[in-house]
Amino acid sequence: FNAMLFNIGGEGQAYIGGLGAGLVILALDTVLPGTLVILLAIIASIAFGALWAFVPAYLRAKRGSHELITPIMFYFMANAIMLYVIVEYLTRPGLANTESRTFAESTWLPYMHEITTWFGWQTAESPLNVSFIMAIATAIGVWAYVYKTRWGYELRTLGKGDTVATYAGINPHRTIIVALCISGGLSGMLAINEIIGVHHKLLTGFVAGAGVVGIAVSLIGRNHPLGGVISCIYGNHV
Repeated sequence: FNAMLFNIGGEGQAYIGGLGAGLVILALDTVLPGTLVILLAIIASIAFGALWAFVPAYLRAKRGSHELITPIMFYFMANAIMLYVIVEYLTRPGLANTESRTFAESTWLPYMHEITTWFGWQTAESPLNVSFIMAIATAIGVWAYVYKTRWGYELRTLGKGDTVATYAGINPHRTIIVALCISGGLSGMLAINEIIGVHHKLLTGFVAGAGVVGIAVSLIGRNHPLGGVISCIYGNHV
């Protein structure tokens, strides 16, 4: 939004991010230590989401293809790929559900009530897990990137128009690609909570409309990372 771009393909990027995270865990959860597998799965979710955003970003930057159209097409492709991989290769025998086997428990994200117990503070059990802390840290990181770095300045300048960016010595094509790929990587991080923290398996439908809701959250938060955190928490509470 700061670059005057509209990534409506967040759900597709989240799907592919989940696919990357799930495949990493399924391949390594019985081979490597759980903490290392979780770290690799998080990296995979970000990388897969960013890569899925790259082609629409490139087409927008180089060919002028509108970012409202190609990401939607890529969402349907992502949905089809996820369904194909799960049905053909990962569905457990004898089950009609389109889901993989359950991940090894060592690769589950710690729940917040477990973390507080480590510090001697007893809290009620809930699905809330450490991805909440990661989300807060990510929002702070995005704020720092957008408002405190040269790359963020380039991104915000692009939002004033391609002509303004070019006059300021900024390459608008590169900035468009970077902005949309960062957005794709952030969308892929949805899988950290849903795949690793909640369901503990790879399955279809885990995005559940979060990509569209995320757009509304950002708008309510006035397109500011910290405003988005407040609007998200308040909206979920309401």
